[in-house]
Amino acid sequence: MLQRLPQLLKELTPQEQAQVETFAAFILARRKLQQPQLFTNDLSVQEFTELVASAGSFEWLEEEGDIYSPNDGEAVQWPSPPSNEEA
Repeated sequence: MLQRLPQLLKELTPQEQAQVETFAAFILARRKLQQPQLFTNDLSVQEFTELVASAGSFEWLEEEGDIYSPNDGEAVQWPSPPSNEEA
C-alpha cells in the first residue's frame, strides 16, 4: 500500500487531494486525545475542540471576511419548558 500511495495521490483531483489531506490531519490530531477509542459522547468539549482546531478543517475561515455582525438577525425567544402541571 505504501508504495502505491504516491501514485494514487497523483491520480486524485485537487479537491480529492484536499480531502485526503484533511483526513490525514484528523488522524494525526486524534493521536493527541487521551483515549482515542472513546470517540463518542465521552469526549470532553475541550478535547473535541482541540481535535477540530488541530485538524485544520476550518483554516479557510481565516481568509474569509466577517459577513455577520452582532447587530444582524433578531433576538430569539425560547419557549419555556412545560411545567409538571401541564404534562
